[in-house]
Amino acid sequence: MEQITTDKTALGANYNEDTKSIDFSLYSKNATKILLCIFDKPEGENPIMALNMDKGENNIWYTSVKDYVLNCHKKPVFYGYRVFGENWEYDENWEPGFDNGFLSKFDEKNNRFDPNKIAFDPYTQELSHLASDVNPGLNMFRSGSNFHLIDNAKWSIKSIYFPKADTKIAKITPRPFANEIIGEVHIKDLTQNISMPEKGTYKGAGKFAKSIKNLGITMVEFLPLNEFDSRQNGTNHWGYMPLGYFTLARKYAFDKTHGQLLNEFREMINEFHKNDIKVCMDMVYNHTGEGGLVGHNLDDANLLSYALIDNSSYYKTYSNGYYRSNSGCGNDFNLADEGAYNLVIDSIAYWANQGVDAFRFDLAAALLECGCDCEETYSAINSLAGKLKEELSKKNIKVVDDFASSDDGIILIAEPWTCGGKNCYQLGKFPSYWAEWNDVSRDTIRKITLYPNQVPPIQLKDLIEGTPSAFNGNLKAVNYIASHDGFTLFDLNTFSTKNPSTQGGSDWEICGNYENDRYKKENAIRKQLSFLFLSSGIPMIQIGDIIMHTKNGNNNSYNRDDGINYLNWDRAIKKDSYENRTMEFVRSLIKFRNENKIFTCKNFADYTTYHYDNGQIADIGNDGYWNNGNEAFFGCLINADKQNSEEKRIYIASNNSNSSLKMLLPDKKEGKSWHICMDTSLFYINNFETKNYVEKEYVLNPYALTVFMEL
Repeated sequence: MEQITTDKTALGANYNEDTKSIDFSLYSKNATKILLCIFDKPEGENPIMALNMDKGENNIWYTSVKDYVLNCHKKPVFYGYRVFGENWEYDENWEPGFDNGFLSKFDEKNNRFDPNKIAFDPYTQELSHLASDVNPGLNMFRSGSNFHLIDNAKWSIKSIYFPKADTKIAKITPRPFANEIIGEVHIKDLTQNISMPEKGTYKGAGKFAKSIKNLGITMVEFLPLNEFDSRQNGTNHWGYMPLGYFTLARKYAFDKTHGQLLNEFREMINEFHKNDIKVCMDMVYNHTGEGGLVGHNLDDANLLSYALIDNSSYYKTYSNGYYRSNSGCGNDFNLADEGAYNLVIDSIAYWANQGVDAFRFDLAAALLECGCDCEETYSAINSLAGKLKEELSKKNIKVVDDFASSDDGIILIAEPWTCGGKNCYQLGKFPSYWAEWNDVSRDTIRKITLYPNQVPPIQLKDLIEGTPSAFNGNLKAVNYIASHDGFTLFDLNTFSTKNPSTQGGSDWEICGNYENDRYKKENAIRKQLSFLFLSSGIPMIQIGDIIMHTKNGNNNSYNRDDGINYLNWDRAIKKDSYENRTMEFVRSLIKFRNENKIFTCKNFADYTTYHYDNGQIADIGNDGYWNNGNEAFFGCLINADKQNSEEKRIYIASNNSNSSLKMLLPDKKEGKSWHICMDTSLFYINNFETKNYVEKEYVLNPYALTVFMEL
């Protein structure tokens, strides 16, 4: 099966078949005059024409240009906007580089219009270049000092229109979201160390799809792919400073020719789909890479697009002119305003129409805000997050709301907090059709090996059952041990503190070095991985963690475009290496999970019982057991045969102490026997084969987790 994709958007530049023209449309509530500027080249020349735009309904400005004028089918069209408003009124004598009509750099309404700066289109599908490419100091893109009088038309970032033929993309085999194994990775880091011409690119990632499939990953979650300036305000590698929400980062393209970005991206999606791997895009709608103020100077703002087009609509601004920055990145996108609100909906629909299967939303508590002011007012009903499913359905984009079903549709995944502001932690507060990153499970999994006396059995029960303490819905939890933020899995079990060379990064991490005992560390990592994959919810793992990638203790590598982040596959494919042994262990865990669908069913808790070390069921009213942080034993019996007679009962036993522990297995059923599948402390029993018959008694090694199956 194939799906048809299109590059049409609600606003921006779109080809009109009926009139044989390009229709340009732009949202601005507060602009008083807008000029569309057309350029023959992306750099070094002034516009070849400047056209007045008309204001229509819903604050949409529009104009059209006949195709024969632009020859858009033969070459890209480069364009941008000059925008006037109340702080810079239109004067018919105004010329670029002069101050006719100028009143202030910003006014009491927080307008920052400046027609000397060309604004790129928020809906553009491609940007010509980056500001730092032509002006490393970014002075010509600022309002400070006399920079506001610099006409930057020759060097401004241009929007690009180039018609692209609809392409066909293979469809994924229908399956529930609950069955996915998510692998998080940076697109360049994935293949940069691989010897091939396409390394570090969309095309290279597509060629690597089969290898990702062989790891057991069924959904790859890429760190941001939208265009960003890696040299703006220092060095940026991860890309969490997006410039355009319909654009792709050119630096990841193998073919960097203008007009080819989207084609290469679609080809990558097609390759992943042909390998039955879904693609998830990490989207940063809470703030933009435009930045905000420079040096907290109210007169000095970065002016690239949104601030020039309608600063007070697109951004959360205080009455004194400062930007709110709960994102910690210089600004907060005003997602309650109609412009930003509709832009997000249109952007998601656009990428879904390119074949993207899921979206992870960075600092997604921002999407729960329902007011345009700077007060943090959250709602799971009246906010963008609350209305997103309904709004997308109007664009024929279905959102999956039953994670145990195989229904068609896209998946929405929230990072349910922001960096600052009141009530910024919103775990479990999203609508039922949202999945959420689960930091409760993350912390529990880390603590059970690093600080086991901080994890009473009740918290392990909560972990196993998909964290019902936080989530009302089933299967909403996206469980993980480590993500791009913080230590890698290897490093959190190797270092007690972050590397001093780290720029930024939290000084607080749940981490440790196990007294540099390699055996203890490997057992701990295997135990953490076991709890991740043997719990209800959707497991997410960094692809680098599967091969024990280390960043040498750097827990904030956002700025490192080098070997700190690039994955090293050579060690992982070397037989009997530590990296290869861990990779094979992860593959066996995924295989076991896939073979036992009980882990992905609704109402998983209905199939579980919990046991003392004598094999008897733990009394739910025994607070002395459930809330005892020093309890050495945790046992969970998963009665898979209640769901499906062909599935077997599974018993997970964990020793959370530094001493060996003798335990008794639950009574076996008539004609059945218990067999050991895996023991984290016995590295030769790691493949979940059921060859080893076990009597009722078993001795758990210190801090070991063991899995048994009844056959």
